[in-house]
Amino acid sequence: MKKVVRNLLIFLGIFLVSFLFIHVLGFVNGYGDPINSYGFAKAIKMGEIPYLDFNTISTPLYAFYQALFLFIFDDFIMINVSQAILITFSVIILYKLFGKKSFLLLIVVAFFHYKNIVATYNYLSLFMIILLIYLEKEYADKDYLIGFVIGLSILAKQTVGCFMIIPSLLFYFKNREKILKRFRGFLIPCFVFFFYLIFNKTVFQFFDLCLFGLFDFLTKNGVGGGHINLGWLIFTIITFLLALFLLIKNKKDINNYYLISGVLFAIPLFDITHFSFWFTCFLIMLLPYIKKYSKVLITVGIAMSITLMFLDFSFSTLKLDLCITKDLKHFKYNLYRKDFYDANIIVDKFVNTYDDPVVIGYFSMRHSIVNDKKISYFDVLYDGNYGFNGIDKMKKKIDKMHNQIFIVSKIDYNSKDEFSQFSKSLAKYVMDNNTKIDSKYGFDVYYKK
Repeated sequence: MKKVVRNLLIFLGIFLVSFLFIHVLGFVNGYGDPINSYGFAKAIKMGEIPYLDFNTISTPLYAFYQALFLFIFDDFIMINVSQAILITFSVIILYKLFGKKSFLLLIVVAFFHYKNIVATYNYLSLFMIILLIYLEKEYADKDYLIGFVIGLSILAKQTVGCFMIIPSLLFYFKNREKILKRFRGFLIPCFVFFFYLIFNKTVFQFFDLCLFGLFDFLTKNGVGGGHINLGWLIFTIITFLLALFLLIKNKKDINNYYLISGVLFAIPLFDITHFSFWFTCFLIMLLPYIKKYSKVLITVGIAMSITLMFLDFSFSTLKLDLCITKDLKHFKYNLYRKDFYDANIIVDKFVNTYDDPVVIGYFSMRHSIVNDKKISYFDVLYDGNYGFNGIDKMKKKIDKMHNQIFIVSKIDYNSKDEFSQFSKSLAKYVMDNNTKIDSKYGFDVYYKK
């Protein structure tokens, strides 16, 4: 009984610290992946169907997982609760694998401003990698279970999960019985998902968005789109070469094959958020080699990480005027920049003066959530997020609409941010082919007959 209570207290302690990291220290998450994650989960809660009713370019396990929490309480705080639970299990697993050395991963959190623990399907994919390396070490004979988790990793994020199959094939290709057991376990979640797609008549939409559409994503973003974040690209190449050296040095460690697949997190965007996920995998690869002076290294690493996080938060809170978003529906318990919060309230009131408008801007997902609107293909207006030749498909959607109001964010459209994913070409199509009827607060309103 004492052991159960002790383990429960440890779990709660890690959970509370994790929750504070992402909900309090992560106050800058005003749009992007965390908000989109909420939107996808909320859409599923409202009975919408992924790929048919809204566009997501990843397999939907994370959205279904988070939707469960929204049935308890429909607020952004529950998205962070669900994320904190994943983080807690990740910390416990890593501690079981590496002991106190696992605390060195705090360095990643400190240096990358919590980017690698925010609510996004990337984190669920990372969790699956961590779970797999734990199972391979402690339960390598549980082939059905390992195969099942590999299947789940594909449902977490297909572009990373598919590579989780390779280590088993490389290590056990001569052991037919072991491979077959893993394959059978793997098929269970994959078949369930495939039948889900068939039942909802979304097989084509799934492959269009999550497979063929990735070609659009590659050509419009990151290196493929001519937006090269050179610094993070260089760091990715250097760390990948070092990881490759570690893999070659210890070819018999199956876990290195799982972890090196984490480089796919960085491709093709090569920004701080996606690089931080890959760097977490890289640092996990390094942990077994940290032996000499480990106590000193761990102590210094933890102290430095905590100091950096404290200074980062202190300077941010001193420099910025923060507030609780109590008047923003479904975001009532967030810490947020007051100027942004006030602007959100004003903009929402302005947008809501029009009947069921289509919002063209980065804030469209947040606006739909706040107003309990159904999520649609217009809520994630990012280049490469609409399937193969997706821009043409979206233009055809617009052409079929009548008596429709469009509200375009000129702030996003005129942004000079080289790495912006906002689909300016789609915004321009709306502006060029419809009648402008109003302009206020940095937003232009257009009417389509």
